[in-house]
Amino acid sequence: WVFQSGHSDSADPETFRQHMLDSAEMDEKKRKGGPRGRNDEDDQDDEGHADESSAAPKSEEAAKDWKYIKVPGLSFLPGLLCPHHDMVQSNGVLRSDDFDGMLLRHRGERGIGIDHWCSLVVEGGRYRVVYHDDRPGSVVVDDATGETCFCPERTGHPGVWIKEVVDGVVEQWVCPPEGKVSDLLRFPSSELVEDSLELAECRCANPDVATDAPCD
Repeated sequence: WVFQSGHSDSADPETFRQHMLDSAEMDEKKRKGGPRGRNDEDDQDDEGHADESSAAPKSEEAAKDWKYIKVPGLSFLPGLLCPHHDMVQSNGVLRSDDFDGMLLRHRGERGIGIDHWCSLVVEGGRYRVVYHDDRPGSVVVDDATGETCFCPERTGHPGVWIKEVVDGVVEQWVCPPEGKVSDLLRFPSSELVEDSLELAECRCANPDVATDAPCD
């Protein structure tokens, strides 16, 4: 994370170290004619491309029990970042909705939501938004009002959303295609607060090295 903090799927067991190692072993067996590994058609996104983020469940009952968490970043850039902003992952929760809830708990931070098929490029004091023209995204224009709106069904083009809490409500607007970094990002208006309990639980469940020690 190059931002100060991020909306993360690190509590998804499919991202855990041991799961990744086991999946790599399964992939090797697959190449030798054994059972399939993680990066196969069952683990592709809705456009048919394998990705590091887990795929949406095929039914409500199939949703997995994990939650997005707030994680600290490297703080090269100010703000709270949400990648895959327009996607639903294996827990069945739309990331943009959960991101709004996180911002309401951390009201002093500006949120930056980047759609799955979009990138934010920062070069010096300027930025630009880059996205795939032929891929779906959340940015649509209302034919009746001409206003730009967020579409959870992803019938528009990919984009970057800027979010802030104003009078207890999350307000959002589309990031211009290019501009000054100083116009896009700002430092928090209050002290950064980490979700310490969620972080501790995630780190215990996914240690740097294998351990049999219980999580307190």
